[in-house]
Amino acid sequence: MLPSYVGYSLLLVFGMFFTLVTYVMQRRRKQKMTAEQFSTAGRSVGVGLASASIIAAWTWAATLMMSSSTGYQYGISGPYWYAAGACIQVLLFAIVAIHLKKRAPNAHTFLEFIAQRFDKKNHRLILVFALMTNILVTSMVVLGGAIALNSLTGMNIYVAAFLIPLTFTIYTMIGGLKASFVADYFNTVMIFAILAIFATAIYFKFGIDPIYEGLNNLPESTQMLTMASIPGLFFGMINIIGNFGAVFVDQAYWQRAIASKDSAASRAYIYGGIAWFSIPFAIATFLGVSAAGLGIQVATPDAVAPEMAAYLLGGVGSILFLAMLFMAVMSTGAAELTAITNIIVTDIYRASINPEASSEKLLNMSRKVTLGFGLMMGVLSILLFKVGISLGFVYMAMGIFVSGAVIPVTLGLMWKKATNTGTFFGASSGLIFGVTVWLTSAYLFYGQISVQSLGELEPMFFGNITVFLVSGVISVGHALIANQEFDFDSLKDKFRSFDEEVQNTEEEAAYGRKRASAE
Repeated sequence: MLPSYVGYSLLLVFGMFFTLVTYVMQRRRKQKMTAEQFSTAGRSVGVGLASASIIAAWTWAATLMMSSSTGYQYGISGPYWYAAGACIQVLLFAIVAIHLKKRAPNAHTFLEFIAQRFDKKNHRLILVFALMTNILVTSMVVLGGAIALNSLTGMNIYVAAFLIPLTFTIYTMIGGLKASFVADYFNTVMIFAILAIFATAIYFKFGIDPIYEGLNNLPESTQMLTMASIPGLFFGMINIIGNFGAVFVDQAYWQRAIASKDSAASRAYIYGGIAWFSIPFAIATFLGVSAAGLGIQVATPDAVAPEMAAYLLGGVGSILFLAMLFMAVMSTGAAELTAITNIIVTDIYRASINPEASSEKLLNMSRKVTLGFGLMMGVLSILLFKVGISLGFVYMAMGIFVSGAVIPVTLGLMWKKATNTGTFFGASSGLIFGVTVWLTSAYLFYGQISVQSLGELEPMFFGNITVFLVSGVISVGHALIANQEFDFDSLKDKFRSFDEEVQNTEEEAAYGRKRASAE
């Protein structure tokens, strides 16, 4: 175990480094920061930077911690089910990105599109789903970082949970979405470099044979050495369903489509999704499956990755893992911060409170929301630790709470027959039935409803699959019965830039100067 001051030092160093980089970048910018720049990065991000940003934003703390946990618990099937189960959503999102750029080229959030496509009650309902997704994802980011810091340095887990959000809140306040993209690029490069170090160390220090023999000698070896592992399959299904919600209802991924050039949007998700697959697959194999084969004992499977890193390379391994984890935490944290800021500013403040707010007011409000949400997530993470909610529990339960909106939102963007009634009752009924089946399954399988029984694979699986089936049947079924058609062309002029009044003022001033000169 490293001394606790190492944990504090890492928080300080990473936070100061990215804050300094963002500050310098802002000073060298020729264009003044505006509300539009803060929320969309000028809609001019190329395919390379966008791909790196998607990789980094999808590499959560849970990607490193939970993927290793699946390898440790389910053997060789765990890394595959984690990586494949969370890769398909990003690849499919490439199709959604094309439709969004085509049908709402000036939108700031997918909820802004929903408000124009459907009625107010649907906008409010999907708004709740989107905020819930951002809060759950950010919680997992902070929980994973705090667990790793506590495991490797002994740093107080509550202090870590409160301080971690501050590392990415400050530089996000300064640079907005563009700062998130730049940090993502650095983070992606470092994550792949550290992965290569761990892979090399495992191969040359232990080799393949001892790990294989160790897995073969485990009582559950028949499950650990086959891709037909039943627990692994259950986890894979939960992972696929839950992560549809974490992508399709998370503004962070719509945001990257909005910020990308038209020619880059779809390719960025394809390249990013394929490249991302290697991160959880590799880390879960090197640190999760290897730990099980070598007989490493851990207090909880959630902590196997940092403990295996320390076992592998000692203090150096601990520092490397913490560095990689902090790269993931900062990227995802900044992405979620900018996402929830855009939602609150665009779909609450601008839509309902102050529709005529100037660009300067919107920029100030964006920075205040970023700071407030960053601090709030530190407090929420402490509360989750207090009530005994683990990282794995939040990860697998996420789909039950957010995936009800996946099919209704996707149909609303891509299918002209999607209806207001089908969307509303599809999303809400999916959530209600999913939670009901989850609770009922826990009671039927384990005789009680508790955090432990609710966290088991069977209740999680039945809860997740129910959400998808119910929401899909209702939203599709009502659309077919109603047989209504929506004109997507009517939406093209419904979205205006945050800086529209600034541009108009500048044009008026230029016209005034030209006229005065002529006179």
